[in-house]
Amino acid sequence: MSPDTVTSSILNASQHAQDKKEHESHQEKKPTGAGVNTGAGSSRPKTEAELEADRVYEERMEEEYAKREGGA
Repeated sequence: MSPDTVTSSILNASQHAQDKKEHESHQEKKPTGAGVNTGAGSSRPKTEAELEADRVYEERMEEEYAKREGGA
């Protein structure tokens, strides 16, 4: 193999690695965590902290709607 062929092969491999890295960095970040529909048909159970956060959120939303309706 000639030195030019070796140099060309190295440059091609380097360019391929750089292209792959750029492609990966431009991919959209997908949401993760409990309750996220990943399309896999199942998700992990929510933690106690996540369940508590959901409960607090729901209570605050109910209070907010009640204020807007004049109930609170």
